[in-house]
Amino acid sequence: MASGGDFEYGTAANRFQFVRCRECGHVYLNPRPSSDDLGVIYPPNYYTFSEESAGLVARVRRVWEAGKVRLYRDLVGGGPRRILDVGCADGRLLALLREHGDPAWHLVGVDFDAEAVARCRARGFEAHACRVEDLPEEQGGGFDCVVMLQLIEHVEDPAKIARKVHALLRPGGHFIVETPNLAGLDHRLFRRSWWGHYHFPRHWHLFTRESLHAMLERAGFEIVRSEPLISPATWVISLQNALKDRRAPAPLVRFFTYRNPALLSLFVALDWATARLGFRTSNQRVVARRPAQARAAA
Repeated sequence: MASGGDFEYGTAANRFQFVRCRECGHVYLNPRPSSDDLGVIYPPNYYTFSEESAGLVARVRRVWEAGKVRLYRDLVGGGPRRILDVGCADGRLLALLREHGDPAWHLVGVDFDAEAVARCRARGFEAHACRVEDLPEEQGGGFDCVVMLQLIEHVEDPAKIARKVHALLRPGGHFIVETPNLAGLDHRLFRRSWWGHYHFPRHWHLFTRESLHAMLERAGFEIVRSEPLISPATWVISLQNALKDRRAPAPLVRFFTYRNPALLSLFVALDWATARLGFRTSNQRVVARRPAQARAAA
């Protein structure tokens, strides 16, 4: 279906490929690195480890992400609610929820990176240094909302994760997932190798809207809402990947960076117009709910 190298970080010399299951249509990386290689394919300068906190792009991103809290307030409501951020890193999203959400919310994070969890705890949050699958049993059934942003595509077994989240939620609780979508004009243009959301070799699973819905429903969820999201950085990274692969001059490659505010503004406008016209972009958000009445997972 698609093949390419680690255009962004150069952590591996070999090429990787995404394939599609003939039976169910699911798209996954095959072969993929082992869990022992995570320290290699996620280098110290990986963007979630070293995201800049200054500059125009960072400020605009914080404003945009703070706007998501309105959705969380509508879903969760006020008062003593418990919210879990899966893949919390140093607590950036939790800090936004604390700043713009309800003061009575109890905010919890989980991340496999112990150093990131230590920084999250230093910001005053409860955080667990483990995989979400390994959260202590006493956490089960107690969350009003679980948030997983741009993470489910990285995990070994997303269906297992969905079942675990279902168990962690109270009846009526919500699961908010943001993940790439195998749709959008940029995917069609760069689908053979350079599409930014391939993110070789760190993305292990990719979804359409339909396949994501089906996985969540098999785990026992009901879909509440599903919508496209703008993904301007993916456009820029896709173009940069193409330039790198074709050995373009270094200054030209450096111009096409996701930190370039002019390029990001152009593709924000393009994706915004695409979504407003009712078309899909290459990013998506799905809100699922654990039914208030118990229902057996498939």
